Amino acid sequence: MMIDTQACLSRHPHPNLDLDKWQTTVDLMAELFGSACGTIVQFRQQEFNAVVASLNEDNFLQRNSSWPWDMKSFCRRIVETGEGLYVENAPCNSEWKDAPPVAEGPVRSYFGMPITWPDGSLFGTICVIDKKLSDYSDTQLKILEQFRNLINADLHMLISYEEIKALAITDELTQVHNRRGLNLLGEQRFKDARRFGQHIGMVYIDIDNMKQLNDTEGHQAGDACITGLAKTLQENCRDSDIIARVGGDEFLVMMLTDNEQQIQTFCQRIEHQFSEQLKQNPAFRMNSLSHGYCFATEVDETSMEIMIDKADKHMYENKQANKLHRSA
Repeated sequence: MMIDTQACLSRHPHPNLDLDKWQTTVDLMAELFGSACGTIVQFRQQEFNAVVASLNEDNFLQRNSSWPWDMKSFCRRIVETGEGLYVENAPCNSEWKDAPPVAEGPVRSYFGMPITWPDGSLFGTICVIDKKLSDYSDTQLKILEQFRNLINADLHMLISYEEIKALAITDELTQVHNRRGLNLLGEQRFKDARRFGQHIGMVYIDIDNMKQLNDTEGHQAGDACITGLAKTLQENCRDSDIIARVGGDEFLVMMLTDNEQQIQTFCQRIEHQFSEQLKQNPAFRMNSLSHGYCFATEVDETSMEIMIDKADKHMYENKQANKLHRSA
């Protein structure tokens, strides 16, 4: 799942989730049930939060209203059990008459169902809440179930969209970004760097003697060597760094950095750790790394393509120097 399921949707709506449709849904719920409130509630970080609430005048619950897990509530019971809950007459119900929404608030009737993410984990609840007693028909119960299914389908579509988007910019073998991902994320990184006066480092990394490894040990060994480098990069890069596989055995790392020394230190650390990794497998005895980098303090005067070309050129020079050193 590529989306942060703990992000508060009422305060930080996802751009691909139509909350206006959710608003229409809860407004219709309040109308169809003749209730004071229709709402969709998200449970996150030990708190319940009303993502949307019906806009009828007698509604006592507003969008972004919240209450803690520790408070006894109907929504908490649904999250605990994973099942729907219908309480027709809360003040006369021995279990619910002392609950704060009833004893200290206007709630007299509650009907809710669980909403789930595609993996089965609970998102929250969809609820019809009233300030009077209720006696909903079987048809009304089925209507809320259908509304719940529509909200579940929205969450499923949101996750599917994020997964498809991730596939489009992710290298299948290594799970780092591909060239398309580098282009999309890198251009945005350059825009941010120009805006905030940040410096950018571009590191081009190539595995030496990959053809010989594939020819002598097979492509499975070659893939293992490539994924090993990707893992080393992931372990040493920050969340803000962009890692991309741009060729069979070629990787790029784009980073925000204060000075050139930080890039040099990063390259030395990657080269050392990958070298230690190679020593653990005799099949990789002929392999090593070549790298080159480019550092830009004036981002306005360069571009991502120019920096990649410079880093690539320096990597090639380093590779040739390594060949000369080994043959000497």
